[in-house]
Amino acid sequence: MIESPSRIEPVRCGPMRAASGRVMYERDHVSDTPTADAPTEAARRRRRAPLLVVGGIVTAALVAGALTIGGAFDGDGDSAAPTAHERPADGTPPPATSETPEPPSTVTRITRADVKALTDARTRALRDGDASAFVSGIDPANTELLSGQRRLLANLRLFPFAGAEFLPPTSLDVVQAADAGAYSHDMVIVFSHQLDGIDSEPVAETYTWTLSRASIDAPVRITKIVGSNATSNPTRPIRYPAAWDGDEVAVVEREHILLAVAATDRDRAAAWADRAELAAKRNAEAWHGPAITPRRFAVFVPTKRETVRGVLGGLTGSCELVTPARPGGGSMSPVGARVTFDGADTAFASSTNPDTGIGLIRRELAQAMVAQFAQSSLIGGGGRSRWVSEGFAYYLAGDDGFRNAARAELRAGRFSGKLPVDTDLLPNVKGDQAAGAGFHVSMLTIRYLAEKYGAAEADGFVVAMYANPASLDAAIKAASGLERAAFEAGWADYVRAEIGG
Repeated sequence: MIESPSRIEPVRCGPMRAASGRVMYERDHVSDTPTADAPTEAARRRRRAPLLVVGGIVTAALVAGALTIGGAFDGDGDSAAPTAHERPADGTPPPATSETPEPPSTVTRITRADVKALTDARTRALRDGDASAFVSGIDPANTELLSGQRRLLANLRLFPFAGAEFLPPTSLDVVQAADAGAYSHDMVIVFSHQLDGIDSEPVAETYTWTLSRASIDAPVRITKIVGSNATSNPTRPIRYPAAWDGDEVAVVEREHILLAVAATDRDRAAAWADRAELAAKRNAEAWHGPAITPRRFAVFVPTKRETVRGVLGGLTGSCELVTPARPGGGSMSPVGARVTFDGADTAFASSTNPDTGIGLIRRELAQAMVAQFAQSSLIGGGGRSRWVSEGFAYYLAGDDGFRNAARAELRAGRFSGKLPVDTDLLPNVKGDQAAGAGFHVSMLTIRYLAEKYGAAEADGFVVAMYANPASLDAAIKAASGLERAAFEAGWADYVRAEIGG
C-alpha cells in the first residue's frame, strides 16, 4: 500500500459465530477514532504526484484522458516536517520562515484536503461499523444514495478484510469554478482492499464520486456515486459491481471458499459453498506443481438477471485475475482472483447433487489457483496463453465436454496435427464446433503431458507458460526433453487415438 503521514489503520473486521457455527463478520463498534490533521498547503504542493496514464478508467472532468489505478492513490510519504537534508549539521531546526498567507478564495473550490477528509472519514466508519459516519458526507436530501451507501457498509462488514481503505486521487490539488457560485466535479475514488487468505496484497475497486459545493463557504457534499467499471482497462481493477455493491448479501465460509450471494438466496448458499469446497479440494488433490499461495477463493453467485449480465455477460462462469492496488500494479503479476457463477443457470443450481455443475466450478477455481504464476492478468494479447489456461482448467476438472466437437472436426479432416493457438478457441473466429474442438485439443495437450511425462511435468509446463507465454519451445523441452517437432508428432498421434473412435 502507499504510505501517507496521515494514514489511518485499515479496517479489520472481527469474527463472530453464527448459530449454525459458520464464521460471520458483523459490526464490532470501536469507540476510539483516530484523527488525521490535514496537510498544510506547502506540504500538499510537495506531495503532488505526476499523473500516470493507461487506458481504461476515464473521468473527463478530472483529466483529459485516462487515469491509472496507481494515479488515484493517496500520498507518497512526504510530510510537512523538514527532511534530514534540510536540517543544519548540528541538528538544530532550521529557522522559521514567514510566508504570506494566501488571500481568501474568490471562487468556489474543492481541494485535495476536502476529498481526503471525506475518504478518511469513510475508512474510519468502515472500520468502526458506523453507518452515520459512513454517509456523513452525502447530501442529506439524496435519500436514495444514503440508503444505498448504508447497504454498502452493511455488506462490506460481512467480508473478512485484512485491510481496507478509501483513497483520493493523488493527481488532485485544487479544482475550482469560474465564480463563487455552485460547483460540481467528478473524480475517481479507490477502494483499496485485501481479502484475508485470498489476496496476497491489496487490490483496487474504483468508484466515481460527484462532489458538489453550493458556494465558497458551503460544505463539500457527495451527490452521486457510481462504479468506474474499467472493462477495457488492461490493469484489471476489481470489476464493478463487486459482490458488495448491489442488494443485501449473505456470506458463507468454508475452509477453502468465501462465497457471497444475495440475501434472498441465503437458503441455497450453504449447498453452493459445499459444492465449491468439494471442487477446491479435488483441484488441490490433482495439483502436483509448485505451492499455491491463496488459502481460499472468493466466489460470487448472483441470480438476479441484471447483476448476472453486469458481471458475467453471456457466460455461466468466469475467473477475473486482479493486480496490485499500487502505482505500476497493473503491469505486475496478479495477486488475487474473483470467481463468479450464474446462480440461475440450470446446470449450476437445479440439483442438490454435489457433483452437479462441479466441472464448471473446478474449471474456474483452477484458473484462480494458478493466478499467482501469471505475468499478466490478461488472457491472450500478450497475457496468459488462452489455450494453455483453458486447456489446464479443463484438464484439472477432467472435463470432456467438447469431445464430440473435436471428433467431428477430426472426421472432417480439419485436425492439423499442430499444437493449438489462442484463436483456435474463439467461436467468432473459428465457429462454435471448431472452437469447441480447440478447447478439447488444448485439454488433451495437458493430459498428454501428464500421462506420458507425469502430472508434475504437466503442471510445470503450465507454470512456465503462465510466467512467459512466448516460451512454448522451452516449456516443451523442460517437460518432455524433446524438441517441439518431435513432441508434436507424438502428441498428434495421441490426439487422433483419443478422439478418433
